[in-house]
Amino acid sequence: MFHIPFDFYPLLKPFLFLLDPEKAHNLSLLCLRKGLVPAAKIPNDPILNATFGPLSLPHPIGLGAGFDKQGDLIQELFNFGFSFAEIGGVTPKPQPGNPRPRMFRDVPHKAIINRFNFNSIGFQAFLRHLEAWHDATAMEKERPIVGVNIAHGDNVKDEAEAYIRGIEMFAPYISFATINISCPNAPDARHLEEKDELKALLERVTKAHASLEKKPLLLVKISPDQTEAQAKDIADAVLSVPLDGMIVGNSTTDRPSSLPASFAAEKGGLSGEPLFEKSTKLLGLMYRLTEGKVPLIGCGGVFSGQDAYAKIRAGASLVQIYTSMVFRGPYVVAHILEEMIPLLKRDGFSCIKEAVGADFRKESL
Repeated sequence: MFHIPFDFYPLLKPFLFLLDPEKAHNLSLLCLRKGLVPAAKIPNDPILNATFGPLSLPHPIGLGAGFDKQGDLIQELFNFGFSFAEIGGVTPKPQPGNPRPRMFRDVPHKAIINRFNFNSIGFQAFLRHLEAWHDATAMEKERPIVGVNIAHGDNVKDEAEAYIRGIEMFAPYISFATINISCPNAPDARHLEEKDELKALLERVTKAHASLEKKPLLLVKISPDQTEAQAKDIADAVLSVPLDGMIVGNSTTDRPSSLPASFAAEKGGLSGEPLFEKSTKLLGLMYRLTEGKVPLIGCGGVFSGQDAYAKIRAGASLVQIYTSMVFRGPYVVAHILEEMIPLLKRDGFSCIKEAVGADFRKESL
């Protein structure tokens, strides 16, 4: 039986939520940097073992991009109990992102809207942080699984070249690289999800990736705002190149009618519980369209073990969280895993891999 440290977050949350959301986020980064958050204890149960291509993980829950945008808290992130973490997004050149305020929360619906648009220190400074982490962990037997979310940035003429340069720079230090083509806040970013443009982009990037001496897994992150026809086009493009996986998906520009009008009126990408159903539906569709041939990471609205398990049954080999940390606190990973174990046992699975795509297989019978 594992033990979660005393969860102080319910006591702290009312005071944090008095702060502007971005200030509260920065305060959490400061606490992590100062070592003020006791390390989470996670269940050590083999039923939680997961795989993603050649990667083996003790459990399927990882951190989504956007929490550590600068890549300077890599080792500290794993105090939360994640089995992997995606840092960034990072752009070729430094850029400030959109003016503040640019992050908004709706507490009753456990939702956040952000319009940061990649506030980034740029490739060179980000690389120095990666190198420093790599040097600091040189004596460790096994480094944690870390990936970088790469964006092409503003005012870039050759988007494919921007992705390629980032992948080449970071490849020696990471386990996976994510091509982010789906940020709802970046000007004209979504055109890269169109069939012909996506195929041309992936062909160039995968060709460059193949020439690397050390090859991190190569993933693409898509928007949840796809029609079935658009999803089919994306699946066809992905299946036509040697891509290692997909992340489904980013935040949404949709605004469910249940959200308060003043909150829904804010521009930006919506994340949190209102995104769960939509993102999970697209996840299942992408699993079916790719016939399970492309490993998927499910992302969007995961707050509980039931949510994470639903993503896995829909086709996700791994699951990312971020917004649920805001509302459930630093021990959310341990809680999710604790809640997931009885669900796996109930359905007769001995590990996560056996549950991946179970809903699709059930439909096919």
